[in-house]
Amino acid sequence: MIRKALANEDKTLISWILLLFLAVVWGLSFILVKKIVINFTAIELGAGRIFIAGLTFLPFAIKNLKNYPKDKTLPILASGLLGYLIPAVIFGVTGSKLNSSLIGTLNSVTPLFVLITGALFFSKKILNSQISGIVLGFVGSLILILSGGTLSLNFNNPYALMILGATLMYGLNGNVVGHYLGFVKPIVISAFSLLFVGSIAFFMLLGTDFFQKIFLPENHLLLFYFIILGALNSGFAAFLYNYVLQISSPVFVSSVTYLIPIVATVAGLFDGESINLLHYFGMAIILIGIYLLNKKK
Repeated sequence: MIRKALANEDKTLISWILLLFLAVVWGLSFILVKKIVINFTAIELGAGRIFIAGLTFLPFAIKNLKNYPKDKTLPILASGLLGYLIPAVIFGVTGSKLNSSLIGTLNSVTPLFVLITGALFFSKKILNSQISGIVLGFVGSLILILSGGTLSLNFNNPYALMILGATLMYGLNGNVVGHYLGFVKPIVISAFSLLFVGSIAFFMLLGTDFFQKIFLPENHLLLFYFIILGALNSGFAAFLYNYVLQISSPVFVSSVTYLIPIVATVAGLFDGESINLLHYFGMAIILIGIYLLNKKK
């Protein structure tokens, strides 16, 4: 009993550490996206990073070919589409159409969609503490986002619906992986889901000028940004996401969207921006919300 309790405490600590790491990786990715979208189209940006992620994980797919669960092909493909390829293209399209405040706000709805889709399609129970955690996390994120100096959020922008669609897909993906792939190794899930959608992304890119532009001498720095986005932000982060999902819960790992505004706030501090008491208040509320999300009762 004691050993089991200690093991659970270790998993909780690891979950928090990796969640913070994912928040940093994904939070900083918006900076790279803004630099890339100037020279590449939304399709090239979204499909390009997923193609590179699939290419990065190709050796892992080959190594684990004998361990590939053929009966899990559909949920693995669904995970790749819902969790990576389609949202990547959506964020590429909306990146230049919406301000970062609105994107951050809408992205924070992800844990709510995890709960809703889990209850509707996967017979998951919604705990009172989870509802409280989602409300607090969203409020905390909103405080941080609005404290950044942008006090207007134009929800009438039609592209906002696309972001909501992406967050809905994230919610479905968390439940698909948790329900159907709970006993499949995270490296197998990540390698083959990214290999599948990376192949689709490759054919999407053939209809664009991506491969001609990416190797131009003046785009060498952008190629480096693409490699970071693909290999680290979409590839390695996907593996960590699936690992945390298996040792915690879909709702907990989706709460990374609450931590991303914290990353943006801290990054702004290093860029010369100031942090006031309202920022600290928002951060505290977010952390309390994530704690409530992770409570078992």
